[in-house]
Amino acid sequence: MQKSLIAPPPPQPSAVETLLQPPTLAAFLAALSIALLLGAFGFEYIGGIKPCHLCLGQRLPWPIMTIVAGAAMLGVRRGAHPMLAPAAFAAAALIAVWSAYLGAFHAGVEWKWWPGPPTCTGTSLPSSGGLGFNPSDIIKCDEIAWSLFGISLAGYNFIFSLVALAAAGLGLLKTVRRA
Repeated sequence: MQKSLIAPPPPQPSAVETLLQPPTLAAFLAALSIALLLGAFGFEYIGGIKPCHLCLGQRLPWPIMTIVAGAAMLGVRRGAHPMLAPAAFAAAALIAVWSAYLGAFHAGVEWKWWPGPPTCTGTSLPSSGGLGFNPSDIIKCDEIAWSLFGISLAGYNFIFSLVALAAAGLGLLKTVRRA
């Protein structure tokens, strides 16, 4: 019996393995960031839900995450500096922790677990003083404007931040091993 001189093809990665590769994780972080920002603006401009001070603060990590995810996408390309991808995924993980903190803090304020900033919980609102300011114009941070399954928008921000943290952490582990 004659042996074949043609080598068998290398095994193909499964769909799950492909999804958990650094390029896919970086693209996921960028897509998640953009989707969350579009969702926030959609709730505000289409749904008419005005954001409070803490809601606005929770938006800040996501455009930064988009930029960092773009750097991670560049870092996983052939010819990129070997530390670009690990550094970008590490930065993404830190941004996700920051965002999770902001979401958890705001959710805690909504659930009255701890006090929120006095300027947006109604505890030290200035009087109008004839300046045309109406205290009812302030969106209160300690009131849940919208919820689904008992979870507010701040709670969802916390959950999505944890998902981003997991993706960034996995991307960091996989790129550090390669570097």
